Amino acid sequence: MPPSSRGPRFERLKLLAEGRKGIWAAAAALCVAAGVVGSVLGAHAVARTDATKDQQAFHLSVTSTGIASTVKLAIQQEEDLVVGASTFFAANPKATPAELSAWARWAQTLRRYPELDKLGFVGLVRAAEPTAPTAPSTFHAVRPLSSRRASLATGPVAVVPASQPRYYCSPAAELARSSARGSGVVGHCALTSALMSLRDSGRSSYARVSVGRTSALGVITPVYKGGVRPSTLAGRRAAFVGWLHEVLAPGVVLQQALRGHPSSAVRARYRIGSSSVVFTSGTPQSGAQSIATNLHNGWTLRSFGPAVDAGLLTDGHALALLIGGCLISVLLGLLVFVLGGGRESGPARTTRELPHADLYDVLTGLPNQALTLDRAEQIVARAGRQSGTLAGALLIDIDWFRDINDRLGRPAGDQLLTIVAERLQSVARAGDTVGRLGGDEFVVLVESVARGVRLDSLAGRVIEALHKPVELDNFGPSFFATASIGVAFGRYESPDDLLRDAQLALYAAKAAGKDRYTLFNANMRSVIESRGLLEAELNTALQDNQFFLLYQPIYDLTTRKVVGLEALIRWRHPKRGVLAPDEFIALAEETALIVPIGRWALEEACTRAAGWNVAGHRVGISVKVSANQLGRDGFATDVRRALQQSGIEPALLTLEIAEATVMRDVAAAAQRIAEVKQLGVSIAIEDFGGSGYARHSELQRMPLDVLKVDRSSLAASEDEDYRSWLLEAILIFGRDLSLTVIATGIETYEQMTALQAIGCTTAQGSLFGEPTPQDGVERLFDAEFPAASATSTGQGAGQSGQAPLSLSGPPALNLPGQATLNPPGPR
Repeated sequence: MPPSSRGPRFERLKLLAEGRKGIWAAAAALCVAAGVVGSVLGAHAVARTDATKDQQAFHLSVTSTGIASTVKLAIQQEEDLVVGASTFFAANPKATPAELSAWARWAQTLRRYPELDKLGFVGLVRAAEPTAPTAPSTFHAVRPLSSRRASLATGPVAVVPASQPRYYCSPAAELARSSARGSGVVGHCALTSALMSLRDSGRSSYARVSVGRTSALGVITPVYKGGVRPSTLAGRRAAFVGWLHEVLAPGVVLQQALRGHPSSAVRARYRIGSSSVVFTSGTPQSGAQSIATNLHNGWTLRSFGPAVDAGLLTDGHALALLIGGCLISVLLGLLVFVLGGGRESGPARTTRELPHADLYDVLTGLPNQALTLDRAEQIVARAGRQSGTLAGALLIDIDWFRDINDRLGRPAGDQLLTIVAERLQSVARAGDTVGRLGGDEFVVLVESVARGVRLDSLAGRVIEALHKPVELDNFGPSFFATASIGVAFGRYESPDDLLRDAQLALYAAKAAGKDRYTLFNANMRSVIESRGLLEAELNTALQDNQFFLLYQPIYDLTTRKVVGLEALIRWRHPKRGVLAPDEFIALAEETALIVPIGRWALEEACTRAAGWNVAGHRVGISVKVSANQLGRDGFATDVRRALQQSGIEPALLTLEIAEATVMRDVAAAAQRIAEVKQLGVSIAIEDFGGSGYARHSELQRMPLDVLKVDRSSLAASEDEDYRSWLLEAILIFGRDLSLTVIATGIETYEQMTALQAIGCTTAQGSLFGEPTPQDGVERLFDAEFPAASATSTGQGAGQSGQAPLSLSGPPALNLPGQATLNPPGPR
């Protein structure tokens, strides 16, 4: 066709094509602009989110928690130092430098307390005492107190109050970290009205002092006879022996707390009454985030972390999102421009259908049980086809999850499950499957070559990840969650076989104490079969009344009378005979059968004790309480019902709780114990000192009455002197809290006389009688008190020539007031 004949049409087509191109160009530009704007907004959002996460992470991080825990532990240890040193000087107010040095080596004072710079004692003597100075010219009259930081002048100093006889300040031995700092005696001694006020009040004084070029904390604490502060002013003045003087370097503790945290800083403040001191370590960064922690007893701690920057260009995630979003937007615009030109319809859809929502857990987002079992079947099938491949599974169960749900509520339990799921995904490999089977049970499926199987290493990483602190929304301080893990791997015919073996290994891990992993072995199958049979027999035993109680006497060593009985449960198994608690109590705890079993034991013991009291034998009864029982909301109701049905006087019932159970959650245990105490019963801590968990400050929070100490488990050391000294220390510890101390596990006459020598008045053990059936209990009330001849021939209680026992009046379970703590010499 000639150009003239096609000119107008050609121009129209050309204009149409150009118009269409312009439209698609505009659409492409719009896509690019929208993508860039979206990228900028998204980057800003990511930067803000990262900044918020950084701030929250600091508040939840191990850094701030670890720093606060380190400082709090140091403060508690310093309190222990004050108690130990006060007890030493109370018993040895005129101790020589050699005696103090021997005590310090025995107590390992300088090693255990790196913050201690000086420790000394200043005694207070009357002018008429022979130890008082005789040359008045060597004394300095006391000036009125003009500053809290008035130092103590060298040498003896006299004070002459208008209404009191003349006293003198007598320096004793001093312990110093280096010879350059100590002279062998306390180098500072000023007897001022402030020191006399400390004597009368019984409180300690804190003030900032200087040690060389560094600041330190000076602490002055009054010391009284017996190591215990009397409750009255007259008693404090009569029992006063002097002042304990400490110089501490808090900077040492703060530097230790910051070790491994170079970007952190910390500030500690002590404020009680007029005493207020502040110590710092590290330099906070500009704009640093911080968190304050109340360490109690007047101490607060503020930890400073890294600065939070919400800038777009300083956040790597935000910058990557911005650049990537802009590039994708440009590419999308080009794609729209190139492909959108004259195509009426786009290519057929080839989008892949997303997995069905029913295959994923709604709470955690992990594969649910159906999808997890499907993947397990695929792994097992591939392992069966490929000779060099093995299938493995880690079955994970959260320890004490039921307690968390019961105490904190289901929302808190759901949060914990979400946190556990995230941590499992963080330690699993890219090709592993992390799924939730239901409840608090998770599984990690692993497919690996035979030579490369290291499931124990993976299980260790899971345990380590779960040990990190957990902090739940709207629930106070952080806590630590643990899990039990069963591990199985090999070639299996079905996924059910794989998970069955992992389940058996999980049972073994729980039986071994939880918070651990266990590898499957073939012997576990027979063990678990026996375990399942025993569980079924426990149910039958409860229904058929196969349980019964034995009773072991508790003696008052002063009156030589039975003042209490401890109820001990036994199982009369129809085939295996009588079973001790250690053969079935652990399984009862795990299956929750301990609740009805414990309820039966409580009611039975109260009923029998009420009968003996009606018969004229006023005797108390002690019953063990498990962790599951104490954690139930209905436990107080169980105790109330047992008291009402039996008619026993509440004061005669003592509930024994293991120390480990109490210290697992001090706040929750204190609340439960206070609730039960309102019924009028007594509370005892069983096996106190065996685990080394409880501290003086923690036990003060609980309404306790009795500490039961098994002398055989006080320490791993076989040194009898050391074991006796620990028991003596617990006696003073109990007396300080007005608690009765019962020594258990007494087997020989020599052990009994040693208890009497240190002031222990209440004891229990095979020397006084073995656990006795209910029909033989009344004979215990008339049994003869054990004598030396009985134990020298290896015989038990009730075979000496002592007069028969008779019991009248209420139980006498009060400790004497004269027990003193005299630690053994250096060892």
